[in-house]
Amino acid sequence: MSIRRRRALFTALLILYTLFVFSNSLDMGPSSSSKSGAVLALINGFLNSFGLPLQLSEHFVRKAAHFAEYFVLGALALATFRQYTVHWRPHLALPLFYCLMVPLCDESIQLLVPGRSGQISDVWLDFAGALTGLAAALLFLLLWRRRRAKTRQN
Repeated sequence: MSIRRRRALFTALLILYTLFVFSNSLDMGPSSSSKSGAVLALINGFLNSFGLPLQLSEHFVRKAAHFAEYFVLGALALATFRQYTVHWRPHLALPLFYCLMVPLCDESIQLLVPGRSGQISDVWLDFAGALTGLAAALLFLLLWRRRRAKTRQN
C-alpha cells in the first residue's frame, strides 16, 4: 500500500473514531444510562456464570468505558501520526495534544446534552486512557522495530 493511501486510511480512521467518541457524548442521560446498564448486566452475568462473587457497579463500568475508549484513541493517534513522519520522537507532543483536546471537547459537549454533565475528572481519566494507549502503541512500535532489525541481521 502506498504511503499516501496509508496516511489517508489512518487519518480517516482517527477522524471516524473521534466522531464515534463525540457521538457517545450526544446520548441523552437516560439513553446513556440504559447502555451502561445493559453492559453492566452482561458483565455481571458473565462473572456470575463463573461463580465469581463480584458485582460491578454502573459507575465502575462507565469509568472503565471512558478509559478503554480513550486507550483506543491514544493508540490510533500515535499510529496515525507515525504515518506522517519517520522522526516521530521530537514531535510526540502532537498526538499528546490531540489526545488532550478530544476529551476536553467531549466533556464540553456533554455540558450541552440534557441529563449529562461534563466532569474534569473524566477529562483526566480519558487522558490517562489515551496516554496508556499511546504508550502501548509506542511499545509495540519499538518491539516491532527491534524484531525487524534482528530479522535483517539473520
